[in-house]
Amino acid sequence: MILDPKQRCEHRTGWITFAAPVGVGLLAFVLAGVGFTGCDADPEPVPRPAARAGIDVDDTIPALPAQEADPSTFEEVSTSEPWSFGGYEGELVTTPTHLLHLTLPEGRLRQAMPVFTGTALLHYRTMLSPEADSEPLDAPTERMSTFVFGTRPEWAAWTKWRLRRGANLYLGIERGGYTIDAESVIWDIGRYDTLCMLAHEGWHQYTQSVFRHPLPAFLEEGLAAYAEGHRFRRSDAAPIFMPWRNLERYGQLRSSRYRNRLIDLDDLIARPPQYFVAGSERGLLTYYAQLWVLVHYLVEGREGRYRDGLVKLVGDAVDGHITSSIYDADRRAGILGRTLGPNTGRDIIATYFDEDYAAFKAGYEAFIDRVVASGNGTRIWQGRSPIE
Repeated sequence: MILDPKQRCEHRTGWITFAAPVGVGLLAFVLAGVGFTGCDADPEPVPRPAARAGIDVDDTIPALPAQEADPSTFEEVSTSEPWSFGGYEGELVTTPTHLLHLTLPEGRLRQAMPVFTGTALLHYRTMLSPEADSEPLDAPTERMSTFVFGTRPEWAAWTKWRLRRGANLYLGIERGGYTIDAESVIWDIGRYDTLCMLAHEGWHQYTQSVFRHPLPAFLEEGLAAYAEGHRFRRSDAAPIFMPWRNLERYGQLRSSRYRNRLIDLDDLIARPPQYFVAGSERGLLTYYAQLWVLVHYLVEGREGRYRDGLVKLVGDAVDGHITSSIYDADRRAGILGRTLGPNTGRDIIATYFDEDYAAFKAGYEAFIDRVVASGNGTRIWQGRSPIE
């Protein structure tokens, strides 16, 4: 979806992200800062079915936090009740971690919903932990509300009803969905792509539920892409999340690298996703592929020297300490960083990763070359690191 730059925008409270998979990749847009920028499209207040449904959930299902719960059992312990809107019939499935509003037909995708969302949530909380016994990130304090519709017309009808005047901002999405105030809304675009979208949007849903300070857009979206990779075979009791196993992101990265169409890191960390929409669809796909590999660089690059900084940054976002950390590192940068403006990318890198930006950038570019080297496609398919 291309945003009209002529629309007047003003600052709102709350967070909003939306995403649309197109072709072989997932396109995701974010309108976020210390709130979000809404373009004269603030939804009218309407009843929130998810919130109402959460009042009368079955007390036999443990509420969050469910750190000890095994997500592979969520299908058995979930409850289901009828749910409908505007003539469309569906079901509300209550799990230990989610309120799932579904109009999906019976089948593998519908059956996967409780276990996939529960496992994904655990993945978000642990995917950056350097050790298996590390303390996970905070759990949401209430069940997260997710809507998965069986068809696009159902999704569009709900979007019009839920957002009223603000719906037009989203109805141009051809394949995908969006997340508003920790409420994700997507539709069935095929089992694998739907689950990837669920994982991507679920990260936004999690951060909007738990983080006291938003991450800068390039890391919020990079971590959402990092969260997508998974394997979920018929024989698996639960999905196995494997951040490297993302052929769509890898394929786009490799294509852009060999066609000399990679985005300079300076632009990648400073410009919003909307900027790359104006160039071309492929430009935006490249933007997300590079953010995906940027997070891998922070986790594994230069012998893992940046991982601790990434863990600290995410922890500071949970606790609301990003601006104070930037301020402590550089008083002037901290003042500018209060709005997470376009200069914040450099400040984030200097504060959390490397004061030598030139060395950081050179390492990132060399890391891409190693990742896309001939023969690494097999490792990506297997979910293995191509730089081991």
